[in-house]
Amino acid sequence: MGMLKGVPHAEISLRALARNLASLRARTRAQLLVPVKANAYGHGAPEVARQLERLGVPWFGVATADEALELRGAGISADILIFGPVYEGLEALIAQGVALSVVDARSAEAVVRAAGSVPGARVHLKTDTGMGRLGEPLAATLKTAERLSRARGVTLEGLWTHLAAADEPDSSFTQVQLARFSDTLAALGRAGITVPLKHAANSAALFAHPASHFDLVRPGIAVYGYHASPFIAALAPELTPVMTLSAPVTFVKRVAAGTPISYGGLWRAPRDTTVATVRFGYADGYPRGLSATPHARVRLQGRLCPIVGRVCMDQLMVDVGDLTVTVGERAVLFGPEGPTAEDLAGGVGTISYELLTQLGRRVARSYVDAVDAP
Repeated sequence: MGMLKGVPHAEISLRALARNLASLRARTRAQLLVPVKANAYGHGAPEVARQLERLGVPWFGVATADEALELRGAGISADILIFGPVYEGLEALIAQGVALSVVDARSAEAVVRAAGSVPGARVHLKTDTGMGRLGEPLAATLKTAERLSRARGVTLEGLWTHLAAADEPDSSFTQVQLARFSDTLAALGRAGITVPLKHAANSAALFAHPASHFDLVRPGIAVYGYHASPFIAALAPELTPVMTLSAPVTFVKRVAAGTPISYGGLWRAPRDTTVATVRFGYADGYPRGLSATPHARVRLQGRLCPIVGRVCMDQLMVDVGDLTVTVGERAVLFGPEGPTAEDLAGGVGTISYELLTQLGRRVARSYVDAVDAP
């Protein structure tokens, strides 16, 4: 599908996606498990997964059962791991060959029960080494592993953890987590339990902590061309944002100095100027908190122009100065030429992940520059 002229639009460069993938592969000997949860971080999960599967990505990660089944329904045959525990509908997931995360005894029993009627459950056991979100410490992890290893119809395929501070320059806590993970692996080994797939590394750890790579690595935000932190950005400057988000100009007018714009009239034109209205607002995913901040800019005709006044639900206004702008022209809200999603996120004290995943359903998506497998 090409660009629809009258609506907000996210253009996804599959060539940039492939370049980022190649950069990640060059950094590790481990296989890649690419997270495509949250609609591939806003980029469109089925389409992104299809391209990555063509390029040989063997594993995908999702957050929910629905996301896993969506990929299978889209024809994705690569391995899929659900990161969170699932307690219902497990039989359908097992039948589809989806790998399941077990985080404690309760989630283990749910899998064991389902495998009693549909054998072949593939399990990745999550151990908590310091993130504090899912999983249990060593002793409880070992007990759950022993239960799974005895269960009929269940294969304990993986052991994994999540690193909480891999994106920070101080690596001390990451080293603590990796030591705990190694201790857990050793304890399983002493109990006679072999786990084929070990994984801990996220995007940040892939670049900053080679010792965390194990059998699989899970680069999420990096695949889409963004960095987990400024520290990681310095280590991986070659990444390119995959998405260019744009929206059409729907109205243009000249205003006199002193003219108020948008709710509350908080911004008044400092001079005679031209203001363009752009068909994009906070309902589409543009943070209202960026209103009247230096970070709030769009790119029109190659020039960065400030957003003025408060961002509205469906629209925002731009001071285009002396540019001759016409209705139908497109303003770039973020993309590889800037501003980037990281730039905008910094203006409201958040991260690029949040902006990318908050894009609304009124944003159309198209995919360009598909790349064949080498």
